[in-house]
Amino acid sequence: MSRNIYKQMLQSLFEGRATPLQKTLIADWLSDPNHQELYFQWLEEWERQNPQLIVDADVAYLRLPSQNDSEEVAVIPVHPLPNRLNFFWGLVASLLLLMTTAYLLRDSILYLHYKTTNGELSTIHLSDGSRVILNANSTLKVPRFGYFQNAREVFLTGEAEFSVQHLPDHRRFIVRTPDQLEVLVLGTEFMVYSRARGSKVVLNKGKVQLRSLKNQEIKPLVITSGDVVTISTQGRLTLRHNQLTAIYAGWKEHRFTFENTSVSEIAYQLTEQFGVHIVIGDSLLAKRTLGGTFKATTAEDLLQVMAEMLDVKITRSAPSENNPLTYTLTYSN
Repeated sequence: MSRNIYKQMLQSLFEGRATPLQKTLIADWLSDPNHQELYFQWLEEWERQNPQLIVDADVAYLRLPSQNDSEEVAVIPVHPLPNRLNFFWGLVASLLLLMTTAYLLRDSILYLHYKTTNGELSTIHLSDGSRVILNANSTLKVPRFGYFQNAREVFLTGEAEFSVQHLPDHRRFIVRTPDQLEVLVLGTEFMVYSRARGSKVVLNKGKVQLRSLKNQEIKPLVITSGDVVTISTQGRLTLRHNQLTAIYAGWKEHRFTFENTSVSEIAYQLTEQFGVHIVIGDSLLAKRTLGGTFKATTAEDLLQVMAEMLDVKITRSAPSENNPLTYTLTYSN
């Protein structure tokens, strides 16, 4: 950047019109000691072009002209300009505070955040025309700037269904997860699940390429419609072909589908979806299985079904400051 541009920015600063970006650039420029002397030269030049009354530091008055010398003269106190060195270091301190605040808030500044809570679903329409349906207790981060510069990248924690809009320049769409899974879209509709116990990708239409950045020895995997891939916490990919993908999309209608699913697995799904804590009072009960499709908008909806089908007792404990809402499952007898 030329010296003239910096000179113009400093003049804006002296006049109190500098923008936050200009202040940041000036602070970076002043970090070079060679520029500090130039800074004071330009300050002196500006002061000469914008003369101000410099008076005694304790008392100063500017006398207004009077038609009658005998009349009392109005006086206006004028405060001295700040010491030049103090002004400089005050500027540096302000800029450092600004830069520190920007660093701490950089995630909020750089990304749009979409978040759902217990049992909540949300539909998000991205600026490129793509649509995302976000499942409960999930977060999607979308860059505020540069979304169209290279690949379109979003960051998912939780579960979501993506319907990606194809662009004329064939620009890629990438989903990234906390466990370093990269989902490169070559098709249109797919679901991504990424929670504490691993990740899962369900492809409805088209193609996607999966790559685990955690395990570079595993080659990227291209999957097609009807494929379901689970990714372990170590980055291992397990592929299943010709799956009924509609089963995996039941959450969009608050439906749970079980096929010989253990009570412990059902409890885990309830925790993910509704944020509740499930305590299973018996190891044999934890291994019992349940089958069928059930609609539930709250944890109690599904727990009531389990109580009737498995003949178990459900005890509810109110949430506290440190513990979520808790349900304990025990045999009735």
